[in-house]
Amino acid sequence: MNLQTLANIAEIFGALLVIAGVFIALMEVRHYRSQRQETASMEIMRAFQSRDFTSALRLVMDYEQECRQCKEESLPQELQDAAMTVSTTLEAVGLMVFQRIVPFRLIQQLMGGTIQACWRVLRAQTELLREKLSRPSIHEWFQWLAERLDEHPEYRDEVGAFSKYRDWRPEAGSSKNNGA
Repeated sequence: MNLQTLANIAEIFGALLVIAGVFIALMEVRHYRSQRQETASMEIMRAFQSRDFTSALRLVMDYEQECRQCKEESLPQELQDAAMTVSTTLEAVGLMVFQRIVPFRLIQQLMGGTIQACWRVLRAQTELLREKLSRPSIHEWFQWLAERLDEHPEYRDEVGAFSKYRDWRPEAGSSKNNGA
């Protein structure tokens, strides 16, 4: 084997290493994105289950009629705080859905109807706040998310999971006690 042949083989080998490196890098990026999406999804679930959010959500839903007629600014402070908690939480969720950090379908399944109901309840108060502060961007991603949920009925679950997935079975081996 002459020197030219060895150089050609080394060049081919180098090219293959570069291609393999690019492939591995692409796989790592894909894995990172998936991991980021899972982490964000778990954080959203924690936020939806936090005591502060669930208390605020309950207050917003309890005051639904009062909120729908938010002509005056004299809402009880407790309701104003609850509306802010719900709105800012759903603002962050809307932005994460837009940025494709969290899948739209996951949010729809987890809280879709509740998000839509919250927007219906808080819309007037949000519009009043936007007007008062001359800031049309207040809670813009919350509104965006609620409107996307309204626009995409194909994601709306007309049948509850308890009925829709009645025939679901766990994967093989998952019912074992695993030594516990």
